[in-house]
Amino acid sequence: MKSYLKLIGILVLPLAFIIFYAYSPVQIPPPGWKLSKIQAPSLPKSPFGAHAKEADELQQPVPAPSESTEEAAEPSLDTTAHRILFFGDSMVEGLLRRMNCYAFANGHEMTNVVWYSSTTEIWAKTDTLRYFIDKVKPTFVMISLGANEQFVKNPSERETFIRQIMQELGTTPFVWIGVPAWREDTGINDLTKQVVGKSRYFDSRGLTLQRGRDHMHPTFNAASLWMDTVAVWMASPATAHPIQMDKPTDGKKHIYKTYALQPMKSR
Repeated sequence: MKSYLKLIGILVLPLAFIIFYAYSPVQIPPPGWKLSKIQAPSLPKSPFGAHAKEADELQQPVPAPSESTEEAAEPSLDTTAHRILFFGDSMVEGLLRRMNCYAFANGHEMTNVVWYSSTTEIWAKTDTLRYFIDKVKPTFVMISLGANEQFVKNPSERETFIRQIMQELGTTPFVWIGVPAWREDTGINDLTKQVVGKSRYFDSRGLTLQRGRDHMHPTFNAASLWMDTVAVWMASPATAHPIQMDKPTDGKKHIYKTYALQPMKSR
């Protein structure tokens, strides 16, 4: 047994010396030996020394670049023909005439649903939207809602309804056309923009539009100019899902299926 341990000692001690020498920063040539330094990696630096932060950072995973440090890639233009469902309140009536022309010029199919005096609450609490989604099976959706909620006392309460509408749409790309406010609202426009995101929300408040007799709805000519402005935005990288919206050049009116729903009776 003692012979066995002695043999281990004879083998281990030289090996330990060679390893120590390999990592040693100085040359220590023993008498009669000729050794060359190996290119071994240096030992980890002490976490308590001047390089503690450097050593810790090397051991941490590299974080993924954030949107603040790397510009997000611009979405590419979708040139495919879409089945578009355009729904909302009475503001849709003025927009759809010009939008039908855009659809014809770009190969899109249109289904329009005008629900007079409707609100986000009405669309969220009924099965009307689900009915038309199942009927049309849209690949793109346009919304114009909020005109009848311009002056509600607690606009924050409408967030639930906006989110319910978005949930009903699922993954279908959409744009929400904001109200061309005729006077300052109580917050529904800012709320909608915040909830749906600015890349899906066209803020119409900066437009100067000629109004009809009620001083609220744009005239049909003004609504056409409004739609022209929206169309440029819909085809731009500023939107989450830009689609083909070349400006019509034939000067003709084009008719697509339109449903007109009367106001709900108060209970």
